[in-house]
Amino acid sequence: MKRESIQVGWKWLDLKDKSGWEIPDGPVMSLVYSLGQDPEIKVYDLGCGIGRHTVFFAAQGYDVYASDIAEEAVQATNTWLGKVGLTANVKQGRMTEIDHPDNTFDLVVSYNVIYHAMKDDIFKVISEVFRVLKPGGMFYGTLITKDKGTPFRMQDNLILDDQTLVVKGGVEDGIPHFFSYIDDVLEFFKDFNIESLVYDEVFSAPFDIDNLLAQKGSGHFRFLVKKPIGN
Repeated sequence: MKRESIQVGWKWLDLKDKSGWEIPDGPVMSLVYSLGQDPEIKVYDLGCGIGRHTVFFAAQGYDVYASDIAEEAVQATNTWLGKVGLTANVKQGRMTEIDHPDNTFDLVVSYNVIYHAMKDDIFKVISEVFRVLKPGGMFYGTLITKDKGTPFRMQDNLILDDQTLVVKGGVEDGIPHFFSYIDDVLEFFKDFNIESLVYDEVFSAPFDIDNLLAQKGSGHFRFLVKKPIGN
């Protein structure tokens, strides 16, 4: 069933401890080994948050662009760039409407972002990423997942169906979360070449056997896909 689009940003000003969101993700940093060191390389950080990956790629000397739906995220990213003497083109915008020409970027990174949408909007985001990537360009990001039939851990939220919930309260208030099954992932990236697909299960303390077994069945997909040459 087609659902109405819901696109809402994080309430970053309400997040008391931002330290965990200021450290670049290790696999994201490792992408520089595939990119090389050419300053003409164009990188787009889609859903940049407060700027950890935007700042990282700018520090590598790349031509960096970024966007986020939350105005406070854009402001925080630009402030951080200014403090460390780096530059990037950072704008506010929706991930379903990327304001850049076709075949522009060598890499698009969207870390913990595109699943904050209804399934139909995720297709729109991926289509936009495909459009703005150069042939041979890479798209790296994450999707959340759970086993079919596994209940949501986040039970106190608005559950729309077996794969979709909307968070109630906190910094993610009103934000949808779509939990992809493996067949969804293959459908999302049918126009790309899949280079890597990793499934990470995520556990929280206490780390005893009963609690760990009770948490199995939920995690993240990390994907690295490429736009085929000739597209």
